[in-house]
Amino acid sequence: MSIFFKREKKSKWRPQCLVCSHSSGDVLVGMWKVGTDRGKIMRLNSIGKIKDTIKKDKNNDNLYKNPMFITENYNGDIVVSDLNRCLVVTDRGGEHRFSYTGHPTGSGLTPCGICTDIFSNILVCDKRTNTVQMIDKDGAFMYSLLTESDGIFEPWGLCYDIISHLLWVGSDSNNVVKIFRYINRQDILTG
Repeated sequence: MSIFFKREKKSKWRPQCLVCSHSSGDVLVGMWKVGTDRGKIMRLNSIGKIKDTIKKDKNNDNLYKNPMFITENYNGDIVVSDLNRCLVVTDRGGEHRFSYTGHPTGSGLTPCGICTDIFSNILVCDKRTNTVQMIDKDGAFMYSLLTESDGIFEPWGLCYDIISHLLWVGSDSNNVVKIFRYINRQDILTG
């Protein structure tokens, strides 16, 4: 089956990132309005119909400026890496839970690739500090999982394999993909 989406010629909204929801089968698409500081997340069903749009918080402020990476956490939260120098996390219904701006809080973040692990921890590439940071599902910084001493320079892409429990990290500066293991079988069993 193929689904084609017709792009309106005059639309200034550009799809930047997408992920297939493992819980609902929906597709979440991060959109950016060209030439502005406005973004949104659209939830599409399996035939491409828009089910929901997430744009604003409860104070009617824009949640996103330019969503670049998106993933869905195992608890159903939607995690977005925004060029506004933060991670924006909403619950599955679109309610803003928290924004993460680096460690210590507000120190700055240039977020790129994101993923989550089997414990619902959120991992984010921070291109500014050359680290992969781990935060818990509620936004508390845990630690820098990978740093320059691990050969991480300008980390860009990130993927966690739930079968092998390997973390794949792609670098923007030296065109290298590195593979790391930070969870072992014992961690999973004792969870």
